[in-house]
Amino acid sequence: MIGSVRALALGALALVATGCSSEPAYRPVATIEQIMETSVEPTSNAVFDAAAWVNGVQVGGPKTDDDWKLVQANALMLAETGNLLLMGPRMKDQTGWVIRTQAMMDAANDAAKAAEQKNTEAIFNAGTKIYQACTGCHLQYINRSTLTHAS
Repeated sequence: MIGSVRALALGALALVATGCSSEPAYRPVATIEQIMETSVEPTSNAVFDAAAWVNGVQVGGPKTDDDWKLVQANALMLAETGNLLLMGPRMKDQTGWVIRTQAMMDAANDAAKAAEQKNTEAIFNAGTKIYQACTGCHLQYINRSTLTHAS
């Protein structure tokens, strides 16, 4: 009898644990092209604009604490957008797509840290890495016209 009660209790516990640990079903809504146009492009441009140089002189860029916070927020949103690109049917493969997306995310996180430290040079370096990750992805996937298909 004690063994049956113990087995029943363990079974109930397993059902509760399984029910609590299940993740919600994610459903992609936007196409990759829409994500690029509405999230990746504007947020990456905000990072690039924070560290623009012409003939060795910084042009524009953040001046106030709020400006720096906005650069940081855009960099974090760019990093977060990488998760959308890795979600479900948007993930084109397990190699180049993942490597380049994660490189973009890492560089965007670096830009966010640089903005928090108000370090324009570090933002510039992170922006270079963002550009390289994006360019590598575009060279591989846009030529195959896979980014414009609805996901």
